[in-house]
Amino acid sequence: MLVLPNDEMVGLISGGCLEGDLLEHAFRIRASGDPALVRYDATSRDDVIWGLGLGCAGVVDVLLEPVSRAQPGPLPTLAAWRNARKMGALATGLAEPWLGRRWALHPDGQIDGAPDDKIGAALADCLQAGRGRRISTNNGHVAIEVARPPLHLVVFGAGPDAMPVARLALELGWEVELCDPRPAYAQPERFPGAQVHCVPAEEAVAKIGVCEDTHVIVMTHHYLHDRSLLADLLPSATPYIGLLGPKRRAEDLIAELRDLGVTTSEEQLERLHAPAGLDLGGEGPEAIALSLIGEIQAVSEGRTGGWLRTRKAPIHDSMPS
Repeated sequence: MLVLPNDEMVGLISGGCLEGDLLEHAFRIRASGDPALVRYDATSRDDVIWGLGLGCAGVVDVLLEPVSRAQPGPLPTLAAWRNARKMGALATGLAEPWLGRRWALHPDGQIDGAPDDKIGAALADCLQAGRGRRISTNNGHVAIEVARPPLHLVVFGAGPDAMPVARLALELGWEVELCDPRPAYAQPERFPGAQVHCVPAEEAVAKIGVCEDTHVIVMTHHYLHDRSLLADLLPSATPYIGLLGPKRRAEDLIAELRDLGVTTSEEQLERLHAPAGLDLGGEGPEAIALSLIGEIQAVSEGRTGGWLRTRKAPIHDSMPS
């Protein structure tokens, strides 16, 4: 979460439970210019009455640190990784004498100032796994965070039902592109915030450049266009291909591709979600968009999209020591 000079808060930590109190701490951090760790302990029942009244039965440590033009903290590093669409890892000291000190493992493998092999190894392990964790050192705990670029969503088909899909994805901070061969539909003003391409289906995948961090929805509602797109998408590195339409239609498309000499492996078909979306029920473009975006979110995080109340593991991935 970033607290701007006018006290506007960008982002959230707790969904609103801690932010007001953290703003008070931010005044102190601005005045001192030094980082500080603030602990919120809601494990005691007294917290409901005398504390912030969270009732969460957990402990939250929040590191606050000032940022300025002279001391920008991690912001330039994160911006560079985002602009390059690359993943990196940050290690941050959570106790003196390393409180607020930071080391970075860049996408090219270079490490900025790792003080010992343990932190360097933890950065590499977390970057490879795509998940952060907390480690213990002789100088206290160090938090490892993995910074991933925004999810890249490409929607093939820019009909009216693609509009709520793009809106929801943009609300999540995803980078969104749409392709459609119809000039009347491939209009940027219909999809504010997204990139729009008017290109034939047989050229669309090459035009976009689908890679391992690109998630794809095929919703042209045109059988031959879908067939052409699938022929190019199945061999690609995309981890998710969502295809709208009945299951039988998808089976017919795959069968025709095989008849045309297109080889389809089990691994490729595992990435094909047809029909696409989670089983949420509901009708209309907005409900369908919610189903599609929900499935992509689950796939990108390695989740199944089931009920949280039946989940055996914690809701949030832990940061083991």
